[in-house]
Amino acid sequence: MNLPLDFNSAEPWTRIVKIALTIAAVYAITVVGLFGKGNFLGGAVLLVFGLAFYIVLRRARRVSMGAAGRLTASAGTVHPVRVWGFSLNVPSGEFSLDRFSAVGLAERIAVVRSGSIPTNSGVVQLLGRPGTPTIEVMIDDIDTARRFAAELSATLNLELQAVAVPGQTIRRYRV
Repeated sequence: MNLPLDFNSAEPWTRIVKIALTIAAVYAITVVGLFGKGNFLGGAVLLVFGLAFYIVLRRARRVSMGAAGRLTASAGTVHPVRVWGFSLNVPSGEFSLDRFSAVGLAERIAVVRSGSIPTNSGVVQLLGRPGTPTIEVMIDDIDTARRFAAELSATLNLELQAVAVPGQTIRRYRV
């Protein structure tokens, strides 16, 4: 693996946020239109549902939304990510590599469509020591993520660790 390495694991989140903001704009225009036409009951009902949806989305902002930046042989630099004026929940700053404890690989199972076979995706992370954020470097299918994590671990001379995603426990069984 060659350094410096530019990465952007926030790209899927930027797409999701753009779609959500577009839907919110159309929803707001609909509510204003209903009030403008004098349909106060319809506008009020949509407004209540919109506020409830907004509360749910505020809780979703706590989720890590990837990172964008550059890794060099001595440091990792991550930049803030903004979508149409809204900041994503991503770490930012410059961190020397000695502030990271390991390269982590988190495996997630995702069902692409109903009735299909689940596919596994992997998230490659730089695991920060206390006071340093964990930085998501790459999200891809699990086989590609495993190879990338192994290469990154060897290149940065950091241990490779399996990481549990929230709500998951890693268990190893031997037969």
